[in-house]
Formats: sequence, C-alpha cells, structure tokens
Amino acid sequence: MKISIAGTGKIAEEVMRMLHEEFAGKIEVTGIFAREHSVEHAIDLCQAYAPTGYVYTDYQRMLQEAEADFVYIANANHVHHEYAMQAMMAGKNVIVAVNRVQTEELIDTAIQRCVYCLPAFSLLYMPLFRQLQEVLPKIGKVRMIHCNFAQRSSRYDRYLKGELTPVFDPNMAGGTLADLNIYNLCFAIALFGPPRTVRYDCNRGFNGIDTSGTLLCHYPTSLAVLSASKDSNGLSYGCIQGEDGYIEVHGSVSILESFTLHLNGKEPVTYKCEGNRHRLSYEFSEFLALIENKQDCHIIIPYVTRIMQEIAIAQERMIQ
Repeated sequence: MKISIAGTGKIAEEVMRMLHEEFAGKIEVTGIFAREHSVEHAIDLCQAYAPTGYVYTDYQRMLQEAEADFVYIANANHVHHEYAMQAMMAGKNVIVAVNRVQTEELIDTAIQRCVYCLPAFSLLYMPLFRQLQEVLPKIGKVRMIHCNFAQRSSRYDRYLKGELTPVFDPNMAGGTLADLNIYNLCFAIALFGPPRTVRYDCNRGFNGIDTSGTLLCHYPTSLAVLSASKDSNGLSYGCIQGEDGYIEVHGSVSILESFTLHLNGKEPVTYKCEGNRHRLSYEFSEFLALIENKQDCHIIIPYVTRIMQEIAIAQERMIQ
C-alpha cells in the first residue's frame, strides 16, 4: 500500500516513524506535502523514515504525481476539510480528523467520488475496543460514563505569555474540545450512540479559547461526564458504571492499552493489547487490509462514517 501525507507536524512524524518501524515493505510513504518554511524538516523526515518519498510544496502536484492509495491529513485542524476535499476530488482515499462543521460534505463527496473518507480515531480500529464492546453487556444497565484526558500542552507556557499558537487559536480549530475531548466523545458515541443533549462547560483563556472543560452528555438511562485539559496535568482514565459492575480503562480512552472488568461479587478480569505495538499501528493494519485483502478487514464503513457524523452533530448541538 502507498500513502501520501499532508503536513509535517508531530502526528506526521509519529505516523512516519511507526510505518517505518512496523510496516516496512508493506506501506510506503510516497510523498509529503510541506509549506515552504517546513521543507527542511520534511526532507529530514523522508531521509529518516521514507527514503523513496518526495517532498512537495505544491499540494495539487503531490496529488497528481505521488502514487497513493490514501492521503493522511496531518496538518492544522482548521484546514483538514480543505485538504481532504482536494484529495477526494483527485480520486484519493483520505484519513482525516473530524471537522465539526463540514463532515457531511466530506462524506457526501466520498460517496460521489467512490473513495473512502475514514476518521483518524485509533480507538475505532483497535481489537481491544472490539473486546470491550463484547464484554460491555455484562455490567448490566449502564448508568454513568466517566472519561478524563489530562495533558498539559507543551505550548501552554507560551500561551500564558500571550503568544498565540494554533492549538490555542479559535480561528485555527484549537482548544481542548477539538484537540483532546473529541476522543472522549468518540469513545462515548462509538459505544452508546448519539446523546440526547450535550452541554459544555469550560475554563477559558485570555482569547476565549477553552483550555480545559467538561462535556455532559445525557442518554436515556445514563450520563456521560467527559473532561479534558490542556492547561494542567492529571489522571487520564475511563470508567463505565453499570448496575452489575463496571469497566475501568487504564489511561486515556484514546489509547486504550488495557481495561479491567469488575463484576459484582466476582474477581476482576483484565484485558490488554497483545504485543508491543504502536497505538496507530492498528488503524493502518485495517487500512492495509481494506486495500489489499478486504476479507481480513474489520472496518465497517457505515459504522465509522456514522460515528464521524454523530460527533460533528453533537458538537453543533451542544449548549455552552
């Protein structure tokens, strides 16, 4: 399988390193798009992880020249829609984070152009998440869902000094909800579907951006309390409470390295990821299977597409 990457940020480097280490000979990075000021960094990335790849400063040229089954959209959040649309119009499948406003247009375009538009949520492609779905009924009627993702931004000190970087710029789709709490929302919607109502309360910085906050999602018989912070560190975890027991997720639900099933009156049972794989490797295993051997692919396109839609709808409907 061949892939091109739009962007040179942290996630682009993480993906390229992971592909180099875990998919050598199976997935080839053929091109990386970089803006003029990032060309040297892009060249360094190619030399380190994709020696046969080319660096492009013209995105359209990369779409035309670089052979690719997928384009991975890895640049700033606020341009994801634009870059994904251009790639699909060029006949490319795309992997992209959810945009709260324009998800419907992305999905409609994918259908019209007969390409895939897949969400970049690692959780949805993990075998351990499928195991969690299987054991979930054992805890009985679910009453409470708690998720917390605490990760003080490496750019927060600069923000406190008045320097505005994309992760804290509302005009560039920055903020805690878009960057961290979106993963908690994905977890809740993937397991329980769309909430009836959504409320968002947050701490805001000097420019009005949410530096930390909590989503309160109402379901017919349960509540989901989803919190995240870019202004402070803390415990990251997940917990699903049912009338017959609870499921404890160790660490952020976006990574889902392990969880423990606690049933009333029984010994806890812990489930873990097998091997020492990178968290992103599971989704790329599924993308590879989707292209080369669909019988081995676990992706249910209508399911992941619906989750994309419901996440965007929930963000639009939320009360702030």
